[in-house]
Amino acid sequence: MNIEFEGRNALVDTGDIAFTFESAENPREFDKYRIPQDNLDWTNQEYQIGNYRVFPYGSNNDLPKTIKDVVQNNSIAPGILKKKVQLLWGKGPQLYTEEIVDNKLQRTWVQDNKVQNWLDSWDYQEYLMKCIVDFTDIEGSFTKFHSSKGIRVNKPSISKLEHISIEYARLGNLLSDLSYKPKVCIITDWNFKRVADVSDYDVYGLFDFKNPFKYRTSILYSNMYSFCSDYYTVPDVYGSLEWIRRSSAIPLILKALSKNSINLKYHVISPAKFWEKKASELKEQHGEKYEEAMLIAYKKEYLRQVSKVLSGAENTGKFWHSIKYQTVEGHKIFEEGWEIKEIKQNIKDFVESQIKISDQANRMVSAGVGMHPALGGAGESGRSDSGSEQLYALKNYLLTGIDIPETIVMKPINYALKINFPDKNYRLGFYHLPPEREEDITASKRTKNQV
Repeated sequence: MNIEFEGRNALVDTGDIAFTFESAENPREFDKYRIPQDNLDWTNQEYQIGNYRVFPYGSNNDLPKTIKDVVQNNSIAPGILKKKVQLLWGKGPQLYTEEIVDNKLQRTWVQDNKVQNWLDSWDYQEYLMKCIVDFTDIEGSFTKFHSSKGIRVNKPSISKLEHISIEYARLGNLLSDLSYKPKVCIITDWNFKRVADVSDYDVYGLFDFKNPFKYRTSILYSNMYSFCSDYYTVPDVYGSLEWIRRSSAIPLILKALSKNSINLKYHVISPAKFWEKKASELKEQHGEKYEEAMLIAYKKEYLRQVSKVLSGAENTGKFWHSIKYQTVEGHKIFEEGWEIKEIKQNIKDFVESQIKISDQANRMVSAGVGMHPALGGAGESGRSDSGSEQLYALKNYLLTGIDIPETIVMKPINYALKINFPDKNYRLGFYHLPPEREEDITASKRTKNQV
C-alpha cells in the first residue's frame, strides 16, 4: 500500500483500488461564506519574550510559512509570482531625478560614480531582489540599516542595507509600553513549540527617518497597508490559498488515473473536527514531545484501516461506521461526519471536470496575486494568448501595477540615498523599456529575429 499526502489531501493506492482522501473544512465556516475569523483576527493576540511583547504575524504566528508551504507545493503559483518579480525588475535598478516638463512628470536617468560605488560596495542588487521576492509573496519586507563608523566622529552615514527574512522578523514593544505601537523588531527562529523556551533572539529599534542615527543598527518594515490591520500586511494571495490548495490537489487525483492504470473508485471525506480532536489527544499524551509527524502517522494507519473495508473480495458485506459530530450555533445544527463517495467510472467526464476545476483554480490564483492571465501564463487551456492581448496587458501593468510596489521596495534604499547624498536629490527606481508592437519595430530587431 502506498499513501501520498498533499496538504489536507491524500492518495491511497492499495494495489486493487485507489481512493482520494481529504479533510473537510468546518461546515459552520462554509455556512458563513467567509474565511475562518480566527485566521485573520490576530491583532489582539500577543506573545512575550523576555521583557518584550511580540505581535504575531498570523493567528499562529506562522502566516509567512503557511504562504510559503502552500505556494511552493503548487504547479502554477510560483511561476506567476516569479513572473511578477521579473516584470517589476524590468531592466534593473537605476538612479534618476524627477522634474515636471510641459506639465508632465518626467524621469531623467542618471549615472553617478560616487553613488554607484557606494551601492556596489554592499551588493544592492541582491538586496533589492530579495526585497522584491518578499513583497511579491507577502507585500512587505524588513531591512536592517547599518550606520558607518563615522558616527563616532560626528560624520554619520549609512554604510549598508541588509535584507532580513520575513520568516524571522516580528514587530513588538516593551511590556511596560501600553501604547501597543511597534517600537522594536525581534529576530529569531519562530519555529519553536513554546515562546517561553526562546532564549536566542535579537532586538533592534525601528528606523526613524527624523532621527536615523538613534540606533547603530535599526530595522525598517516597508509594506503595503492592509485595511484594519494594525501591524502587518494581509497579502492578496491569502484570499487565494484555498484555490491554490485545490489546484495542488487535482494533479494528485489525476495521478491516480495514470499511474499503473489505477482504478480510482472512492473519494473519502473526513471531518476536520475528527482530526482536531485526535491532535489534542496526542498533544495531551506526548506533551512537549508532540510533533505534527505523529498526527500524519496516525492518519496513515487510519487510512490503512479504511482501505481494508473498501478493497478486496474477502471484505464483501463489510460496512463502515463513523460517528456524526453535532454543533449547535444559535438556531442551527451543524453535522460533521465521514463520507465515502463512489466515483462513477466514466473516466472521460471525470477527467474533464477535474481539468475545468484546475483551469478555473489557475485563473483565480492569477487574479488573486494581481497578475493578468495573459502575463502569468494562466490563460484558457489549450490556447495561447494573442500578442495584442499580451501587449495591452503589459502596458496596463506598467501604467498601473508597478508604481506602488516600486515605492515600497525602494523605500529603505531611497531613505539611505537622501541621508548619505542630501545634495544629489537622487532616487532609485526600476528601468522599464516601453512595450511596442512588432509591426512598429524594424524587422531585424523583432523578437523572432533576436538571438
